Amino acid sequence: MSRMINDWPEKPLEPAWITIGNFDGVHLGHQELISSLIEHARADNVLSVALTFWPHPRVYFTQEVEGFYLNDRAEKKELLAQTGLDVILCLPFNQQLADLDTQQFMTKLNSFVPLKGLLVGENFALGKGRKGTGDVLQGVCMQMGVSCLDIPPVMLDGQVVSSQRIRQTLDSGEVEQTARLLGRPYVLSGLVAPGKHRGTKLGFPTANLYFDIQRKLPRFGVYATLVEVNGQICQGVTNVGIRPTFDDGRKPSVETLLLDFDADIYDKIIHVKFVRFLREEIKYDHIEDLISQIEQDKTDARRILDHGI
Repeated sequence: MSRMINDWPEKPLEPAWITIGNFDGVHLGHQELISSLIEHARADNVLSVALTFWPHPRVYFTQEVEGFYLNDRAEKKELLAQTGLDVILCLPFNQQLADLDTQQFMTKLNSFVPLKGLLVGENFALGKGRKGTGDVLQGVCMQMGVSCLDIPPVMLDGQVVSSQRIRQTLDSGEVEQTARLLGRPYVLSGLVAPGKHRGTKLGFPTANLYFDIQRKLPRFGVYATLVEVNGQICQGVTNVGIRPTFDDGRKPSVETLLLDFDADIYDKIIHVKFVRFLREEIKYDHIEDLISQIEQDKTDARRILDHGI
């Protein structure tokens, strides 16, 4: 089981191979990097350590609040732990940390985690102004007597797997492609919060997800989803957007109609896994047309989730 450490350790750890990054999404590229790290650490009989940051430096510098993160903090740590790392070290990203140049950062890191080696991806940059690239980082590590290796990026369909590419697939609603890049479906998790019960009145009670506003939402529209609730996996139809028939212009919501499920799940945590985009959000002038469309959405979602077509 991975050991979780927030901020610098209270006392130095054992020697380690370490990798450094934001790891937003913990996608296929991150997974390959960490797998290689663990191999090096085991070969040298030392710890495998992933050092990450919260908030993301981009969020810290731009104060970008809504719709950025592919994982919340707890989910990222859980995904990193599933890789088999010995230690996950999460540093609070602040101005004091941002002001450290490459030499200062590596020296401080080495005082808390005696370094056997550093493994990073290509185009990695470290330190103030992101000046610790390639040769600079290699030079600093050489002075410290620390091995510094980089590995090539993971490619899929001729393009690099990256967090930014994943955000682009979500923007276009290509959640099947998102899942390929992540190695798993894209998930939004949160408590089921009371809504306005409009779905119930129409005969389609929905679970209104209370989600972190910093999480990246898929393109507005309707999706076939799988929903984990109370340890059970249910089929669902999930609407992401502003519910134009009722709430045009208001803040986004994520509402899921659970198929063949009628238990009370208010204040329960659910995990919504996006499988396929079904259609755009549509504003209906007549409620009867909306009801007919929802019935069609249910049929389409069942076909996709049962048969993949």
